[in-house]
Amino acid sequence: MEFLVFGEDWGRHPSSSQHLLSVLMRDHSVTWINSIGLRQPNLTMRDFKRINEKITTALTNYEPPALSIQPTKIIKPLVWPLAKGSSTRKINQFLLKKQIPAKRYRRIIWAALPTAIDYLDISDSDLVIYYCGDDFSALAGVDHQYVVEAEKRLVQASDIILTASPTLQQKFPQDKTWLLPHGVSINCFKQPSPKPLNICTEQPSIGFYGSINNWLDIDLLKSLAKYRPHMNFYLVGRKDVDPFELKQLSNIHFLPACPHNQLPGYLQHWSIAILPFVDNPQIQACNPLKLREYLASGCPVISSNFPAATEYQPLVTIATTVNQWLEAIDKLSQLSELERQHYANRAQDKVKDESWENRAQEVLQLISSTLKQKKYSS
Repeated sequence: MEFLVFGEDWGRHPSSSQHLLSVLMRDHSVTWINSIGLRQPNLTMRDFKRINEKITTALTNYEPPALSIQPTKIIKPLVWPLAKGSSTRKINQFLLKKQIPAKRYRRIIWAALPTAIDYLDISDSDLVIYYCGDDFSALAGVDHQYVVEAEKRLVQASDIILTASPTLQQKFPQDKTWLLPHGVSINCFKQPSPKPLNICTEQPSIGFYGSINNWLDIDLLKSLAKYRPHMNFYLVGRKDVDPFELKQLSNIHFLPACPHNQLPGYLQHWSIAILPFVDNPQIQACNPLKLREYLASGCPVISSNFPAATEYQPLVTIATTVNQWLEAIDKLSQLSELERQHYANRAQDKVKDESWENRAQEVLQLISSTLKQKKYSS
């Protein structure tokens, strides 16, 4: 069996699709098609840098080491993102079709982007899976009108729809939609890791990793840092917005994004890990990868109020006001070594059956049963 994946750029960040397909790569061929885009570029410095990055990557053989295993083939398509004109779409299809290898086995399309719908006709598949990990109608930095319409067409064309949260599951036809929550690399986060050199553990430390984006509650973070000046706040990840107000605070430290296998070192040596999100439709529908990673590491967690986090109460402390956040920070930062170990044992036990291997096995079983149904109904 072979998989043809329409996803984000391989290695740019370890997404749920990358984790799942990395497990499937052990026994199956995977051709990964780097991002075909969710909006058209604008005349901004950020977009010029992104275009330059795409062109440079396409013209080199460098493959970012996202995880410990690489796809059979990585396609770096030089297509115009979100081509709305029929002529541009045909050119895009022509260029991409020349790069897609000929089908050798039973082929499964894994579409993690709604815009993959424009390329299904050239992909020669036996089964189409739409993997929906986000609410694209609310996702920042997306051409919502076009992407929502593309998603409708992809839903109609898909044999299987997998969603990362119950909120997303409710959007799609019940007869072909299944819930597939995110998994976690349990051993990676549970195994003791050395303390990174760029954090200090001589005073309480509070950390977050992931994209620094407009879904972070900047006002909340600013208040927490001001009210707890003796604590260090670490934000690890790519800055997709300019957090100007936070840069003015000496106890907030911005650290660059790091390889996935280095994240456990931060979690295991922070006092607390946080999910300080704003309250909007995107967050209410999300199921952050880092939530289970936080728990698998044994680091105490405080989160804003959204369904995926409340599922893990009381291991995850939910806070909705600045005072609630401060109370939770004070309580968890004062845990004794024994209390922290007791928490870690319970948290790791909670996610022990939520490995990516288990999630991948669920996918394979669903593929097998759906292919049999298609065979008998044809």
